[in-house]
Amino acid sequence: MSPTLPLVRRESTDSALREAAAALTGNALGWRRSGGARLVAEVARAVVDPDESASYLLLSCLNRQVPSEREIVDFTRAWRVDGLEKTLATAYSHVSLRATEAVVVESGILIDVTDTGRSRFTTGIQRVARETLTRWARDHELTLASWSTGMTHLRGAGDDEIERVILDPAVRGNVLRRPGVVLVPFGATFVLPEIAVARGRADHLRVIARYSRSRATAIGFDCIPITTSETSGPGMPGAFSKYLAALGAFRSIATISSAATTEYEGWRRMLGGAGLPGPAVTTMPLPSQTERMSPETVAATAERLGLGDAPVVLAVGSHEPRKNHLNLLTASELAWREGREFTLVLVGGNAWGDDEFQELVRSLRRKGRSILLLSGVDDETVWSLYGLARFTVFCSINEGFGLPVVESLAIGTPVLTSDFGSMRELGEGHGALVVDPHDPRRMAVSMGRMLDDDDLIVRLEAETESLPVPTWDDYAARLWAVTAD
Repeated sequence: MSPTLPLVRRESTDSALREAAAALTGNALGWRRSGGARLVAEVARAVVDPDESASYLLLSCLNRQVPSEREIVDFTRAWRVDGLEKTLATAYSHVSLRATEAVVVESGILIDVTDTGRSRFTTGIQRVARETLTRWARDHELTLASWSTGMTHLRGAGDDEIERVILDPAVRGNVLRRPGVVLVPFGATFVLPEIAVARGRADHLRVIARYSRSRATAIGFDCIPITTSETSGPGMPGAFSKYLAALGAFRSIATISSAATTEYEGWRRMLGGAGLPGPAVTTMPLPSQTERMSPETVAATAERLGLGDAPVVLAVGSHEPRKNHLNLLTASELAWREGREFTLVLVGGNAWGDDEFQELVRSLRRKGRSILLLSGVDDETVWSLYGLARFTVFCSINEGFGLPVVESLAIGTPVLTSDFGSMRELGEGHGALVVDPHDPRRMAVSMGRMLDDDDLIVRLEAETESLPVPTWDDYAARLWAVTAD
């Protein structure tokens, strides 16, 4: 029973096994000289009781990938029947030829930033992650991680990924640099600030949350792919179900609105049918911090975009069906037909299922309607447009929060938004009119009122002063308290 491997692979495997042994025993020094069969035997003598968490750690370190639940259960069963030395020796001898990367067992603050670190897009989810983690990095030492291309293991984030996530260069030094190293969470504070729907990622997150002895916390944005699956892209409902299965093993979820809490609490109660307690769900609304541009910057933006004297009606958000831009265009056409003059400005990228939207835009432009589509614009342009607009429209079919509602109101610009969920919660009484987003005629009537009635706009602008104004600093501190508790 002597494990044999080629020299290079044996050395790297011994190093990985020492990492696991040190984490399991709390003794890093005692494992420095052992290797091969001797190391396997010493680990077996030190780790006595069969334990699925220990099985997870040993398999993760040996194979440099997160094991499946089945592999953990089978390894633990063999450990109970045949003893750890024989079971571990078998696993040692079957280490993959490709398993030569350095391994670090991470017990500190480990944050999965796979999507945020690889993209320069500024979706609501990525903005939350960047604003929050930048503030955490000011006061805490963090490790950022992303999943490998094959979604088999977590690796330390590279400099380019860290740059995309941590907005302030002055605090990037608080992020531990472990580029390319295989990171194995164990007894860590594990944070997921984005959704995880890529194939394999959710399954592995569930294993980490269940077996790694880590305190796993996630930000809960919404359950839209389940509650309104008809507005989601192909395959998303099924992938999102896998993501929810992973969250079922987490310790806590911090939701971004009370509407999102309602969704996650409903899901958590369903877990009781399987005898699962589910995570604690805490409502933690997003902040309403914005940037007010100077009058000169606003005027320069208007000139650069060719906006004339007609009122600006602004809509911020991608053109996916859930954002309801088809009904917005229909309502706008009804308002234009009644003789009103305004420019409809839509800021947001293209998305799945937007072919009909794009065709309707072309059709309306052929009629001479004033429609401006903007994509990939900088924050200065967006904040300037909020200041330019007479009002904004955000009549989505479903939102976990509705950041454009808060951004507009925080700048003092009234909003027309949906009469339910987080959008009503955020807007009503704080400078918003609410309307049924499924009825473009009613949307058109409300748009007409806001275009024609100066007194109404003045009243709504005054109401925006009542909007609670927590900052990103406030949000980051509250999320840290929940995470580190």
